[in-house]
Amino acid sequence: MPAIATRVMQMSALLLLPSGTARAQELSGERLTDPEGSPRPEISITPAADRITVDGRLVEPAWSRADSISEFIQAQPNTGLPATERTVVRLLYDEKNLYIAATCYDSDRNGLIIKTLERDYPGVLSEDMDSFGFSLDTFQDRRNSFLFFINPRGGIKDGQAFNDGTSRDYGWDAIIDVQTVIHDWGWTVEIAIPWNTLRFDPTRAPQDWGANFLRRIRRKNEVSYWAPLDRRSRIFLMSAAGTVRGLPRVRASRNIWIKPFVLAGRASGANLPAEDLGTEADAGVDVKYGVTPRLTLDLTYRTDFSQADVDQEQVNLTRFPVFFPEQRGFFIENSGIFTLGDVTAPGAPRTGTSTRDFTLFHSRTIGLKRGRPVPLVGGARFTGRAESFEFGVLTVQSRSFGPDPAENFTAARLRRNIFDNSDVGFLVTNREATGAAGYNRSVGADVNLQLVDYLRINSYVAVTHGPDESDDAARLSIGWRDRFWDASAQLRHVGDNFAPGMGFVRREGIRQWYGTLGVHPRPGRGAILEVNPYIEADYVTDLAGQRVTWNGTAAFG
Repeated sequence: MPAIATRVMQMSALLLLPSGTARAQELSGERLTDPEGSPRPEISITPAADRITVDGRLVEPAWSRADSISEFIQAQPNTGLPATERTVVRLLYDEKNLYIAATCYDSDRNGLIIKTLERDYPGVLSEDMDSFGFSLDTFQDRRNSFLFFINPRGGIKDGQAFNDGTSRDYGWDAIIDVQTVIHDWGWTVEIAIPWNTLRFDPTRAPQDWGANFLRRIRRKNEVSYWAPLDRRSRIFLMSAAGTVRGLPRVRASRNIWIKPFVLAGRASGANLPAEDLGTEADAGVDVKYGVTPRLTLDLTYRTDFSQADVDQEQVNLTRFPVFFPEQRGFFIENSGIFTLGDVTAPGAPRTGTSTRDFTLFHSRTIGLKRGRPVPLVGGARFTGRAESFEFGVLTVQSRSFGPDPAENFTAARLRRNIFDNSDVGFLVTNREATGAAGYNRSVGADVNLQLVDYLRINSYVAVTHGPDESDDAARLSIGWRDRFWDASAQLRHVGDNFAPGMGFVRREGIRQWYGTLGVHPRPGRGAILEVNPYIEADYVTDLAGQRVTWNGTAAFG
């Protein structure tokens, strides 16, 4: 019996290894890295002794003298094994820019998969084509980051991530210079990032940043990282990032961006209605000012949002409204600070909800009404961080729109980071008619805890109040997600008259009970990376306890 038990334990251990790992070790004897137990890597950056020309060719002598990164560890498919293709990353700096270059060797140049050159390609650019990516935690708070992904033809996707990726905003666009070159043996990418593109504290010493680097080889379904990550984790998990040391104390710039606009037009003709005839002219300006490295002030006057990206079309076959993300630049930077709602972090337990179900503050309610743009007089937005606190204050004034009066929109958010990867905070919003009756006010508080490595607790309570009605909403979610188990339970309540005037609610007047249990064994042979048998139940009643929706699922992923 002891021998049988030992053999069973050995076989169970093999099942828990990443796909192909046991066999790969047997055949090649390669070193296996534990992505969650290995020390985080470090690299020192050096100054560029030569002038760097960003052309993707890396011919300057400074590149050959720079310290390099070449040990990338697979997250997928064979978690913990070295990458199958070599990647060499080097970093330099001068008084104007941070330079990052990657040499991506590839044994099959014709196997590169490149789908688009579109900026901020819908979806995650790094997941459906070959790419090189990196994340920069410029304040080394091990929570927040700037994200960049580049494909072999120079297509770029960039954004910001907050609280280890719990919320992400790919509407943020960096001013960077990127050039790529495809060679017979692979491809190279060369990047220059002006210092004033990023937010960081130039007076801090030592000037060390959190960072991670990614290489995706799509035809192999391979993802590898410099700072090793498990398959369920992503590059914006900054609590597991490496460190770049030796960054300079760059002289602070004025860090002010001014974006004016002028519009003019004249309409005439017998077929136009009288109200459309005549000459129109408008002008306005947006200003972004870095008050300090951690504080950003955005100002806008007679705002024109015509330069915002077009929304991706959505087909809605339900009776509930659909959620559209923010695309307008004025609201984007540090937008994750204002998030309070049904958050779910990547790699966290399933919860059956997301911010597309409820968020107490959604900036799309400002400047849009009944699907049409509302003219804005102006506004101000102040966001930043101080010690363990994050905060944001916003106020915007709109003009009257047809029969609707002018309105003022105000929001204030304060959040404190606690423990290693948890936070607690509150949010207040006020939407009030100007010169007329009518208002809507909301108050919410949330707690998001990661008490041990795999246990997560997310909760909030929120109240809305108007002239004629008030109501509340609340959530408690508890979940466990490790390499094998995925289990969670959640209770949500949304009152009949819960209507945040500056938020988004997909469904009111419900109580939702949700639970799931699943496992993620990783077979040690064949092409199957992971199997995921699971069950989940989603039971929704009205506030009187009558069932309105019931979904039960038993699945094998």
